[in-house]
Amino acid sequence: MKKSLVIAAALAALTTLAHAGNGAVTGTIEAKPAKYAKDTIVYIVKVDGTKLEPKTVTIDQKGMEFAPHVALDAIGDTIVFENHDKVDHNVTSPEGHYDLGTWGAGAKKSQKLDKPGVYSQVCKLHPEMLAYVFVGQNRFAAVVGADGKFAIADVPPGSYELAVWNPKLKAATQKIIVAAAATANAHFALAR
Repeated sequence: MKKSLVIAAALAALTTLAHAGNGAVTGTIEAKPAKYAKDTIVYIVKVDGTKLEPKTVTIDQKGMEFAPHVALDAIGDTIVFENHDKVDHNVTSPEGHYDLGTWGAGAKKSQKLDKPGVYSQVCKLHPEMLAYVFVGQNRFAAVVGADGKFAIADVPPGSYELAVWNPKLKAATQKIIVAAAATANAHFALAR
């Protein structure tokens, strides 16, 4: 038992050391009109050597809305769509990625995400319901907060292309350099 505790402690220390040299990217976005700021994702386009462990992300259909409205995923992840309304719902991606059909209250369906990009989500039965799933090459991304701020943690040192995605607005990508144990800052001004 003691030996396994020592090994576990050593592995934890190595993990901490491996990540101790990583940095972060923080910043702000400005959106015109401001009401679209909450739908913005800031992401690092490509990080070489990224190894992804698949995750499962849940999107709920409740109150005749998808929650969350914007979800972050990476290649290989699975989305579980739940229905907590008292009516039937459907999930389809209008871009043609998938159509999961219709199901009732309390049921759920899932979809694996194999390609990077942005997947719109709509309910054919209630077309006012709309959400977005951002599927990245890596997990170095953040949904911008209501205050316009974002933070991407544990970024390996290096030079990167930082980009934004928003369903209505655009901004040019930026080159950033993340130094070991340091924070790089960026600011984006989004417009039509």
